[in-house]
Amino acid sequence: MAGPVELDWFLDLVETGNMVDTAVATGVSQSTLSRRLAALERRVGAELFDRHGRHLVLNRRGEVLAASARATCATWRAGVEEVRRLVDPERGTVRLGFMHSLGTWLVPDLLREFRTHRPTVDFELVQGAALDLVDQVTAGTVDLAIVGPCPTSQVASGQVGWEELAEQRLGLAVASGHRWAGRTTIDLAEAADEPFVAMLEGYGTRLLLDTLAADSGFRPRLVFESMELTTVAGLVTAGLGVALLPLGDPNLQMAGMSVIPLDTDRVRELGIVWSTPTAGAGTDLVAPVDGFLEFVRTWAAAG
Repeated sequence: MAGPVELDWFLDLVETGNMVDTAVATGVSQSTLSRRLAALERRVGAELFDRHGRHLVLNRRGEVLAASARATCATWRAGVEEVRRLVDPERGTVRLGFMHSLGTWLVPDLLREFRTHRPTVDFELVQGAALDLVDQVTAGTVDLAIVGPCPTSQVASGQVGWEELAEQRLGLAVASGHRWAGRTTIDLAEAADEPFVAMLEGYGTRLLLDTLAADSGFRPRLVFESMELTTVAGLVTAGLGVALLPLGDPNLQMAGMSVIPLDTDRVRELGIVWSTPTAGAGTDLVAPVDGFLEFVRTWAAAG
């Protein structure tokens, strides 16, 4: 890949030390090369080559300029390559954020299947809380984020787009020895006086717990907050408290714990968000990101 045109001939001359060879390699006449070299030396105020007949030997001053020229060309090539990656759906980079709880099933499944079709697309992965990931999407530090529940206010205001990928029913997890273990359904309001193990603020399941508890007229009494649903489930098995957990996640099916389906129509929505064009300049999705988003939409539609 060529560097900036104004430097190509100079760096070739540095390598060959011969006007004839450089003229042939660059397709520029010897007289034009001579004029270019003379103009460059006038600009920097020093001769860059020592002349030995037709042979040119780079001197110390020329070595300094050649080093800068090589660095400039390397930066140029990197910039050209980055632009190509942005517009090439087969070679670009997708900055993908996702919640911790999705790192053992949904996200690996998506990436595994996508990479069978486009193995040369790179991914920069970020884990975090749902609210923080949505903020990163709107700020442009990640391209897409898989979160839950749906960030209703940001979607309504046009800051982000949303595509639902899956729904999970919710349950109240209790230790196997708890008096409620084995029940087929439960109203969350019944747990108003129970100690709760929960996710940290801003995490998706914590948002659901706070909303459902408020709808039931109480504030959960928290005894521990975690970044990992598996930690929450593990502490429930130890009898530390009860917890709101999604149903159907194989990583949360632990011995010593019973998860009772909640008597509610509310579910844990899982979906992908992206910054929308109405959110401001420069929010159009680049080719590899758009390609992955379309793949995820197709994957979700296929069930």
